[in-house]
Amino acid sequence: MKQQGLYLLFILSTFSSCLENPVMTTGIVNEKEEPTVLTIQITPFSDGDGILVLNGEITSKGKSEIIERGFCWSTVSNNPDINDNIVLVSDTGASFSQELNNASGDTTYYWRAFAKNSYGYDYGEVCSSQTPPIWVAKQELPSDSRGKGAIFLLNNRIYLTCGLKNQGQVVVTDMWEYNIASDQWTQGDSMSFIGVGRIYPACFTIGNLAFVGTGLQPTPLTDKDFYQFNADTKKWTELATPDDFEARYEAAAFGLNGKGYLIGGLSGSGTGLNDVWQYDPVSDSWQKKNNFPVNFYGGISICGNNQAFIGFSDAPESAKTLWEYNDTTDSWNEYAKLPDEITTKIYSGVIVQNTIYIVDGNNSIWTLNMSDTATWKKKSDLPVEFLSEAGGGSGNQTLLTVTNSNTIYVGLGFSKLLYEYHPLWDN
Repeated sequence: MKQQGLYLLFILSTFSSCLENPVMTTGIVNEKEEPTVLTIQITPFSDGDGILVLNGEITSKGKSEIIERGFCWSTVSNNPDINDNIVLVSDTGASFSQELNNASGDTTYYWRAFAKNSYGYDYGEVCSSQTPPIWVAKQELPSDSRGKGAIFLLNNRIYLTCGLKNQGQVVVTDMWEYNIASDQWTQGDSMSFIGVGRIYPACFTIGNLAFVGTGLQPTPLTDKDFYQFNADTKKWTELATPDDFEARYEAAAFGLNGKGYLIGGLSGSGTGLNDVWQYDPVSDSWQKKNNFPVNFYGGISICGNNQAFIGFSDAPESAKTLWEYNDTTDSWNEYAKLPDEITTKIYSGVIVQNTIYIVDGNNSIWTLNMSDTATWKKKSDLPVEFLSEAGGGSGNQTLLTVTNSNTIYVGLGFSKLLYEYHPLWDN
């Protein structure tokens, strides 16, 4: 009898051991049929603005091969699943990742990894993150606002000089410097503009040098003089201009491949001009180039990616068009047209990556993808604080960008405000 009991105990023990061995059985009693997935939480913004990097891992494929993997995400639901937004991943390893492009700033994203086999889906835990802001307020100009002057950027510093104070009749020559790294403004007499105060001067930059000249004095008197500012020494130097270089104001200017260019403007009699002058800082000399196709004054210039454009002038024949300059052939080509939706003046423009950004008189940002020169898109409006600033409601704001940067600085057009704009988060 005792031997029979021991034999029964042996049978029960063996049967129990078989149940615990997943090789010997099927079903969820001993092994999960669906996959097992983890969402890996790491900093999701490391690869650039406007991009979320999502990471997951499959720790078990379950009882059949993985046929689908990816991430589900939402900005509305805090528990996203495959009925929300999904991105599929082609990776075949246990670990997988995916970039979520064109993410919006100032937004909370919820996401989790998932995988599917023939038995069904499994989800990792939900991760969430607040994306960076689109607009960041910087230190205001600690002085009277000014406009219709010269604003330029050198060595990660913004400079402004000349123009009218507080939309009044007082013309200034003082100069202010904004240090982007420290978010601080400074002003010193040694930096003040050495020419006569003026409005509507032309300005271009080459390397660590800025060039400011021409313009209109309140008398009124049209100027033809030009000056060089050295960002290292903080000193101005007057440059000579040719005898046949006509005085003007509201001209366009840009720097391209080590040379400066001055285009058009209004003469002292108010006549539209279309001549083009090239300045070579190495030889300190001016050379007249081929004329611009039509009269041009009061427009904007845009530089970046070794390309230079002018357009959207106050002259009717050049109000809606953007032209690109070819310095090899010394020629101008029509590049793009403003859409009918934009009905106000364009005040400024910059290039970030492969996109042109402009700001209009309604304080709205518009973009033009340089791979599709027929399609404009409206982005954010400038922060509402610009509307309460003196003159802010009427546009006049400037766009500036640091070379190889995804950040645009906006403001200072009859405004003390300066904002950092992150365009790649503006989706």
